Amino acid sequence: MQAQSSELLDLLEADWKTRLRSVSLVTELEVSSETLTEAAKALGELYRLKVVKGKYPALFDRWPGCLAVTLSGVAARDYKQGTFWPYWWKATELPLGLQNHAPWGKAFLRALAGFGLPTFPEMPMTYVSPIVMHAGIPTFCLEDFFRLLLQRRAQDPALDAEALLTWAVGGGRRLSSLDEPAQRFIRYGTDYAADVLDRCLDLMDRLRSSDPDLNGLGLPARFVEEARDLAAKGKLELKQSGPAAAKRSRTERPRLSLDPFGQGVQIVLPPVGDAPDGTARWNVTVDGLQNIVRSRSLWVGTAEGAPSTTFAVAQPARRAQVSLYGSAHEVELEIVDPVDPILIFAEDGRHLPSHLALPPDTVWVLYPADRELTCDVTPRVVTESPLPIGWDGWRLVQVSLESVTWLGLDGDGSHRPIRGHSKPRIVTGDPVAGVTTPYGSAVFPELPSIWLPAERETTWLVDIRPSSGDRSVFTGSFTVGEPTEISKELWAALPRPVLGAFEITVRGPIGRNMRRSIVIAESLTSQCTPQIRLFSHAGLTPGQAALAAGPGMRMEPALLTFTSREHEHVITCSTDHDIEPFIVAPPHMKVLVEEAGQSPRWHAGPLRLVTEEVENVESLRIEVPGVDKLPPVEILVGGKSVQEVASSGRGHYNLKRATTTLKAHHSADLILPFLGRAVPVASIRPAKLASTVTYHGNHLMLEDGVWIEGLTAGIYLTTAPWREPDIIPVEKDCSIPLPSHLVDAGRMHIRLAVQDPWLWEEWPRWPHPREVFICETPGRYGGADDEEAAISGYLAGMNDLPSEVSKLDRLWTIIDLANRIDHPSANRRIDETATILRQHSSAIRGLSEAALPPDRTIVALITTGLAAAPAPEYRESDGRLWRKYPAIAALLTSSALPDQATEGSDLLANIEAQCGETVVRMLLGEADPHAEVGRFGPDAEWMAQQSPERLEAMWSAVKVVPSALLERDTRVAAARQLFDKRTSHDARDVANHAARVLREAMSIKLTDYRGLERHIEARCHPQRRDGWLALPALSIAFALISRIAAREHEGCQYLEKQFRPLWRALAKISPDLTTIDLVVAELLVANQSRRDANSA
Repeated sequence: MQAQSSELLDLLEADWKTRLRSVSLVTELEVSSETLTEAAKALGELYRLKVVKGKYPALFDRWPGCLAVTLSGVAARDYKQGTFWPYWWKATELPLGLQNHAPWGKAFLRALAGFGLPTFPEMPMTYVSPIVMHAGIPTFCLEDFFRLLLQRRAQDPALDAEALLTWAVGGGRRLSSLDEPAQRFIRYGTDYAADVLDRCLDLMDRLRSSDPDLNGLGLPARFVEEARDLAAKGKLELKQSGPAAAKRSRTERPRLSLDPFGQGVQIVLPPVGDAPDGTARWNVTVDGLQNIVRSRSLWVGTAEGAPSTTFAVAQPARRAQVSLYGSAHEVELEIVDPVDPILIFAEDGRHLPSHLALPPDTVWVLYPADRELTCDVTPRVVTESPLPIGWDGWRLVQVSLESVTWLGLDGDGSHRPIRGHSKPRIVTGDPVAGVTTPYGSAVFPELPSIWLPAERETTWLVDIRPSSGDRSVFTGSFTVGEPTEISKELWAALPRPVLGAFEITVRGPIGRNMRRSIVIAESLTSQCTPQIRLFSHAGLTPGQAALAAGPGMRMEPALLTFTSREHEHVITCSTDHDIEPFIVAPPHMKVLVEEAGQSPRWHAGPLRLVTEEVENVESLRIEVPGVDKLPPVEILVGGKSVQEVASSGRGHYNLKRATTTLKAHHSADLILPFLGRAVPVASIRPAKLASTVTYHGNHLMLEDGVWIEGLTAGIYLTTAPWREPDIIPVEKDCSIPLPSHLVDAGRMHIRLAVQDPWLWEEWPRWPHPREVFICETPGRYGGADDEEAAISGYLAGMNDLPSEVSKLDRLWTIIDLANRIDHPSANRRIDETATILRQHSSAIRGLSEAALPPDRTIVALITTGLAAAPAPEYRESDGRLWRKYPAIAALLTSSALPDQATEGSDLLANIEAQCGETVVRMLLGEADPHAEVGRFGPDAEWMAQQSPERLEAMWSAVKVVPSALLERDTRVAAARQLFDKRTSHDARDVANHAARVLREAMSIKLTDYRGLERHIEARCHPQRRDGWLALPALSIAFALISRIAAREHEGCQYLEKQFRPLWRALAKISPDLTTIDLVVAELLVANQSRRDANSA
């Protein structure tokens, strides 16, 4: 028997040790169940004999391949529940006395190291973890795993592997439906987990067909067999798609990206194929601040859908939520992790998520400037790029990770592993200059090839399918022992010339895959005249584009002419088999302006800057394709140069150097001397474009108007302030034609702006009074329904406010904008509207639907008295509001908060994601660990004596890294906001009542909530309780009073009503601290109520 066992293992070892060197995970080796059983028994038998002789280490050294394959194979095949080792003892038939896992575990790790396979040292359980990880997902766990994939895909049809992995590792009980081995593989598997998820999502998609094509997946056979068996038994919710099986077209998702020499960190919003009228509208909420971003096709009908666009993240932020307007689905993007504040991007700007390993390539690294990069080998710095103004205190460098095995930041941050294996690449050549798809994708004139790496002999599976979802045009495998480029055989089955979009997938060992969509128009060429369109005073210099192609490809039209105001045209390319629309936009220069707090965007024409706001402009970035070094920008006044501003590199110009000059001269022009021309870059002119606006029935008229190309009016109705403004181009005679719904619709506020014809400029929710013309017009807004018409009539003074209102966002908008739309009537309107809201059980929930800015949300809650209202009945959906609207969420989840200290609840995960670790301690009943943060003590008095310049230098290092809502740094930044406003009118008014308010607030110690007054004491100045030094203490005092009042305490209800105007005034100047304190107060009062209930 011993000889037979040794002979078997020798045979298997000879085969397996070679194959193990070409895989990433041991489970990739296909081994029959019978062979696995025999190998396990043979190892068990020989181990018994070797133990008796004291020579069992020789067993492991002689057959490391057999050991690795058998251990992981048993884990994959036999695991049902519990721990791994009992299954191993059963497979090896070892008696109880010989069941010592340590020798087997140590030998398994040695075997992995010998074959160059990952050992997963970062995981718990030194031996079991790598064994189970190399098993992938045990067969027993696959049913629940597949169901989870299908559930997530049903909720998010655009779900891809990277997004699924990001969701899965996001905490909470998201993977609770899976057995422990599957959970661990997903949480700790990094690239391996992402690749398995990708292949399994592909498997699920293909199984939807009645005749599935399951080739080229590269999954272990047991995955495919189990999925097919489960599908046949009806245990997977797969909706059949018919014979066109492979219609698996993948919708792109919003993603984080980097424009290193322009916008900086940005959110890429993907193209939308079914956008009404060619316009897609996105809601992008960054750390609670909502932005509306539009993408618009300039060629509706010919080029369907809306193209991709970007939104620049103006300053460091923790996360963003992105959704397409009208869609219930929302994508959450993590941006800066406060614990490990490092962002890494590929050379092409693609974000490399923190839960994935890094490639051994050139990458961009973004991190706080006061931290240092650490790694095992000093990386080569390729270049460094300046960042947009909002990212002051951060550094962006491009480094080469060649020969580096890990990268991180100094301190306690985690290290990102760098995988040494190369991945396949698509070799395309240059795209057709100036030609893209309607969605912005490049078009390539040559058939691409695939480069396959091979540090050792490796098998690669290649699949090419039309992006429309039809069956593969090529499926095949290539086993290569050296780097190899393949091309001709990939496209041999297609008629020539090739035209269309294709999805190319290359899969090798798990963790080494590549998927890319590519658009081909074989032999298409373009000739643009001029080669680069520079700016002219009218827009861009006129130009032409001539398109040509080889036999079989037709273009219509083939010659295009562009005027100064034309940026792009549509052509149609066709062959006998396919037809595709393309956009032709010859290469041109562009310019970007940076202003503090604004999301910068590229413009394809000279900028128009306003004299009165030029001091807010920080810098310009100018890009001319193919030109790295640009000359200084000249400032011309009356045609004469008065100052030059040199580039600081890559077309970056600091306009702060010219602020004094620009303010001294009310009108100026910025030009770029280039190629013998004075290229206009920007003009600075006074803002006033008219003296007033008058109403003439079906149109408005700008009196003393100055018409400029692109002049546009935004019309805001004070009788329907919840509506978006109507955006109407101004006619050359300075008239503004009114659509029928604006005729006799009531008073209008009109904002004028000069719009870039190629960009959708976002208009403010409601303009500032200094930038609007007020036009008195009769009537009210007709409304989309009777309720809207009635509320509009109320605002027009024509009728009372309806007592029954269903769309509460309209009422919340009145609360928020009452002072702007009709200041004399504001207080009455607020009181009457607040009365209706307080009677509505869903009023607080309705506030989240009104999408007010965060600073206005907290003011609205306080203004209506609902910050002191009893908590409504908790709904599970309320928990998700924590990530966007923490103050609203704190009130809506109030009744559930005392029970959330239990680890693992989804609500706790949402609360912790917004508030940080502090909230967990408070939910466990501990005191607020940062209760004193924000106090104005003697240090605040000293700071009040310092110059603004010195204060700014001191504050510049604060909150470089965004932190959670209740953490120390966030509170310090919130206190700074209040400190800066300490001399404002509202601050002085509140400070005048400070002593009385604090005296009354301390009566909390006489209630059932005694002890909470110490949180007010912690915010008080050591010697003084009056004046501006008491403002932080007032903030927490107001919040505690309101949340005790919500528990029907009559004394606090009286105080809340009495102090409400003061609290509202404080919230207007310090919304951040007010929000923090309302959340803290709710946590403290909820805990106190729980303790009282438990002791009763």
